[in-house]
Amino acid sequence: MSTTENTTTVIVHEAINEEYEYIQYNKQLRLIRSVKDDMYQMQSILTACFAPDTKLPKDWFRNQSTIELLNEAENSTTDFLVVAKTRVGEKPQSPKLYENSEEQRVGEKPQSPKLYENREKLPNGLRGYYVHRLLVNAVAMWASPRYAWYIYRLLDEIHRQEREEMEKKLQAKDEVIEAKDKTIQKRIPRSVPKGKEKNYKYMIYTEEMENEEDRDM
Repeated sequence: MSTTENTTTVIVHEAINEEYEYIQYNKQLRLIRSVKDDMYQMQSILTACFAPDTKLPKDWFRNQSTIELLNEAENSTTDFLVVAKTRVGEKPQSPKLYENSEEQRVGEKPQSPKLYENREKLPNGLRGYYVHRLLVNAVAMWASPRYAWYIYRLLDEIHRQEREEMEKKLQAKDEVIEAKDKTIQKRIPRSVPKGKEKNYKYMIYTEEMENEEDRDM
């Protein structure tokens, strides 16, 4: 057993065997992870989210939103092409969302990492669908409306903090500009003799002063 830390929590790793482990994020969130490719067992995600028994991992692939998500991932980057070693249940109605790895030509470079894979030959408790780590939240949000709402609120809070930070930066910049402008306005009357405000020579002089102030900013 080992532990890792991030900025918010302590993550506990507990080995199941050489290739699989439990990852404990908190008392409730305990997932099964494939060490070699960083994929997560879907059933462990559903269990952690208290999904009803009527929701099965294979059902997730039949959703139109899931099909569109996997298709987008496949089309957006070559790093996320799907390679499924086995096909169970109804085939998702989406073109080439997965392939049978046994059908790959000899010598052909395997497509990896994969988005999901059905590992039927594993022992009880480990077998079933595994998904790429980027899909863990998508599965969890499908499994639990409560978790989905939590994610929406979390994203909204992140965006709010980003907006506040940007507003502070813009305000600080405006204050610097305003201070520079006041400095220029104070210097100009002292630099131009009384009665010479319209004099061409002094107009050029004040313009040069303003340009110098702009360079200082």
